[in-house]
Amino acid sequence: MLRLCRRFSTKTTSNSLTSALCVIGDEILSGKTLDVNSIYFAKRCFELGIQLDKIETVPDRYSSISSSLQSLSQRHDLVFTSGGIGPTHDDITYDAVARAFGGGLAYHEGTLARMRRIMSARGSATMPDPKGTAEEVALARMALLPANAEVVFPCDEYWVPVVSVNDRVHVFPGIPKLFEGLVDAYLPPLVARLSGESVTAFTRALIGIHQRESAIASTLDQLQERYAPMGIKIGSYPNWVPKNKAPETSDWKPTVVISVVGKDKEAVDRCRKELCLLLDGVDLSV
Repeated sequence: MLRLCRRFSTKTTSNSLTSALCVIGDEILSGKTLDVNSIYFAKRCFELGIQLDKIETVPDRYSSISSSLQSLSQRHDLVFTSGGIGPTHDDITYDAVARAFGGGLAYHEGTLARMRRIMSARGSATMPDPKGTAEEVALARMALLPANAEVVFPCDEYWVPVVSVNDRVHVFPGIPKLFEGLVDAYLPPLVARLSGESVTAFTRALIGIHQRESAIASTLDQLQERYAPMGIKIGSYPNWVPKNKAPETSDWKPTVVISVVGKDKEAVDRCRKELCLLLDGVDLSV
């Protein structure tokens, strides 16, 4: 259930919202942790018809986070963050967001109350308290939010909110289970509200080709030029087969898989058929 402290701002677009994701964490940049949130976010944007234009990874550094969010928010309708929320010294995302958009921090009583209720139900003996013990203060740090933020609780089972600042920046935790659950609950209604439910989902067709990529390059160039005005993007991927898509014959394996992506389903289908005909391709979309 979506509960808002303030309503989302209403925005009308021309059947297209653009987005960016700022992934925050030294552990990502050092190779210690695999960033699975970017993949998940990209898939959800594709399904919802949002044009994901950029994924940027920054360290746990105030200046890096702030400058990234300022830049991304000037160029995209939606900016999401992942990571940097927690009780320790290196969890600085909320503070960096507040600095980026000219506000301070304040304890959010609704988040503190929600933390206490859910943690108590789970049997925790330690509760967040800004004036308590060191551990209680550390827990309360996760409710120290940008003072000018909109605070949303999309998931009843999570105490972690989505924090929205500057009408475009939406702050999410980095733990994959929490990130995925909150994205699933928060993103669809946000898109519907901002777009007036007019955003069309993307369509993707896949064609397997048993030729060298260099041999089909000229044909792809010509088709891309012809279909580009319809918003169609053609991609070529050698030595890649989508899971469970290859024909069930032991002697056939595509050397190249071509993708056709767009919001015009009829144009995608025409391009798919043309590629299959011109390049003796096999439709892997079904």
